[in-house]
Amino acid sequence: MAFLIYKKTTDGKNVHYEKIKPLKFSGRDGLIARHVQTLTDAETQSWKLDVAALLKLAGITPVRDTLAILFDITARDAKSVCLYELVRIHGSCRATSTQLALDFSVVIDREIDSNAAVYAGKFIITPPAQPKLLGEMLALTGGPGGGDWKWDATSLQLGATVVHAQHAPAAVRQ
Repeated sequence: MAFLIYKKTTDGKNVHYEKIKPLKFSGRDGLIARHVQTLTDAETQSWKLDVAALLKLAGITPVRDTLAILFDITARDAKSVCLYELVRIHGSCRATSTQLALDFSVVIDREIDSNAAVYAGKFIITPPAQPKLLGEMLALTGGPGGGDWKWDATSLQLGATVVHAQHAPAAVRQ
């Protein structure tokens, strides 16, 4: 599992993605730890970060929508590519723990004939008219009171990814 910065361009019909570099979310020097350390006590109870804010924390100033953060769960030797584009992070902190709810749009989730890891480095897709949205829960062992900021089990017992309901436009529902 990795968070990666991709260059994202569109030619009107297709979207081109090209991997630039990884983005460090966990660890004492990770983006989430750096963000939480800037919050007041009241703000730690509930906060949100969008992609532009995350990139700014990483020292990157995107030009409009030319950069994306993708969550890659493609295995190195897999024949399937699974990349989700991060939309927003919702967070809540306790003294030494941080719970995260991440909103994603599915970019690609399919089997391919060639090496999936190579394919995931640079690819072109035709986005669907109605993108598939999903949410994922993650947790870190760090909070405003300290911690090591490693990935941990979430406090929720559900242990599932939530796929958002897809609503058809009003014209289609008739």
